[in-house]
Amino acid sequence: MHSTEWGRKTHHESAPKTGLRAQLARGFHLTFASLRVLERDPRLMALPFLALVFTGFVWLIVVVSVLALGLPPASSASGFLYQEVFIAYLVTYFLSVYFMAAIVGAAAVRLQGRRPYVLDGLAAANASFFQIVLWSLFAATAGVLLRVTAIRSEAGGRFVSRVLGYGWPLATLFVLPTMVIEGLGPLRAFRRSRALLRERWGAHQKGVLGTGVVFLLLCSVGLVPFVYGILGDPGNFGWAVGAVLYWLVLSALWSVVHGILVATLYHYALESEAAFGFSWQALNHPWIR
Repeated sequence: MHSTEWGRKTHHESAPKTGLRAQLARGFHLTFASLRVLERDPRLMALPFLALVFTGFVWLIVVVSVLALGLPPASSASGFLYQEVFIAYLVTYFLSVYFMAAIVGAAAVRLQGRRPYVLDGLAAANASFFQIVLWSLFAATAGVLLRVTAIRSEAGGRFVSRVLGYGWPLATLFVLPTMVIEGLGPLRAFRRSRALLRERWGAHQKGVLGTGVVFLLLCSVGLVPFVYGILGDPGNFGWAVGAVLYWLVLSALWSVVHGILVATLYHYALESEAAFGFSWQALNHPWIR
């Protein structure tokens, strides 16, 4: 790849700072570095907004069905409504995976030194459409069960980590890049994702990406106006609406930031180079535990 945006060849620092403050600092660095990439290619925001539009349309159909047929279980069409909700859930999961794959594909174009367009991302996702469908079905069913098992009990979490080598979010971190960029199928992409994690960051890593914690903190800002709008006078309801809109925009922004970071970490795992002005120290330790 040829680009003027590469950092120097990376080296592992001998004594990384592991305190919460240092981890948060790296999380903010990863977030702002990703936002700087987005600043150069703001058109990428169209991808998560398209996902929101299609997702909203899917659930609008569900709402219309409930209004027409009644709320289950009181409705005589409860069986149909439950099936419709499950199908809507699967379609929603597919849409989130598809457009995240498009974001990763667009970020990969930028990694090659070219300016990405929305159609570049969609073309990358379309090239792996069948793999994305299969992965979405698996992740939306078995994947969710694994995550629930890990969340419900510490023993369940240990079991999942023992089976996968990592928690589910980390084990699947590079599934989309390997499908979109390397053209692998879901099973091989899953194995490849775990192999890249093990080779670059070592076995049994824990935690979440620092950008996720940063956006969680930003999400908490909307709680005050939301509660104020819900519990206050009817005239204050606009505050709640504003908070919901804030969360929707924030979720779209997180999608792009996450896709850019995943593509950058994937490149770092392969090439040991820090792209886009990312700190190699932060890329070496992107998790918050």
